[in-house]
Amino acid sequence: MKIDIIIDPTHTTDEFSELGIIAEKLGFNAVLTANYPSAIDPFINFSVLAKQTHKIKMGPVAISPFETHPLKLSNLLFGLNQLSKGRAKIIIGGGGGTLISMGLKPNRRTMYPNMVQGVRECVEFLKSLSPNKPILFNKEIFQINGPKPEWIDQPSPKIYVGATKPKMLSMATEVADGLIMSDVTLARIDECMDVIDQSIKDNGRDRKTFAISNLFSWHVKLDKEEAIAEARSKLFVRGMLDHWYTSTFLDSNESQIVEDNLHSFAEAYAHNSNDIKGVGDDIVEKLINNLTFTGDFNDIDRFTEEMIQFKNAGLDEFAIRLYKNPEQSMQVIAERVVPYLGGNK
Repeated sequence: MKIDIIIDPTHTTDEFSELGIIAEKLGFNAVLTANYPSAIDPFINFSVLAKQTHKIKMGPVAISPFETHPLKLSNLLFGLNQLSKGRAKIIIGGGGGTLISMGLKPNRRTMYPNMVQGVRECVEFLKSLSPNKPILFNKEIFQINGPKPEWIDQPSPKIYVGATKPKMLSMATEVADGLIMSDVTLARIDECMDVIDQSIKDNGRDRKTFAISNLFSWHVKLDKEEAIAEARSKLFVRGMLDHWYTSTFLDSNESQIVEDNLHSFAEAYAHNSNDIKGVGDDIVEKLINNLTFTGDFNDIDRFTEEMIQFKNAGLDEFAIRLYKNPEQSMQVIAERVVPYLGGNK
């Protein structure tokens, strides 16, 4: 199982490049970064990194076609692919924080209108581009035309879909090169894989050529209390604390407490605070234990075993989201986790 590293987008371009170079030296499959509303555009960071690396894949996770039009996204993506000599990778999603900041949707749980169809069309458009034919794309959401993109002459970038629920999972298996789920727990992975496997069969795809990944956050420190504090501050974005995620390890009363205090998780996230008002530590502990990898270095073997279970469930890749001190995290993952997953080959 290959390991991708997700670096925080708030680093400077120089810091980002240094971390990406370290990731390549340690043998990771790809460097990804989130697409934040208040951070350097990921394509700027990756354009610099592309010229300083040789093997590692790279790209943003995730970008919505409703925040960056597919035509302009194609220019950015294929430009990065040219700079990196065919190493670009992108995850197309329905849109989260950036859409909210743009005033295009009210909150993280609200789905943008025609989200699945829009993502589908974006992937179809990106995969239809050829240096040998003019751009002519007329679908339900997007109508795009233009001259031949004669400059896109390198191997095509890998185009994934960010998907967790059945409609997006099924659509991804039909049109994309792969998909990446987000925060899906071991308790839920089998039902997701059932949908994926059936959809791959229905769409006549070759399972060996379709990549399946899952994103999980890594809060593992020398100091366990520091790790827990970091995990608490980021819980709001772990599956949006949706009932589908939490119902396998919280009872109905506990789930309702989380739902009633969702604003407290959001406030903690916004202020990078570990103070979650109105929610008991016992509930928060269950959320952390099930939705993240959180602990000290004595817990790494246990987390490695969990990743092995994800691999056995059918995952080809695993995307690990890092926060503070990413250099140390990458080093320990490379030394103590990757060897037990079959490496990044």
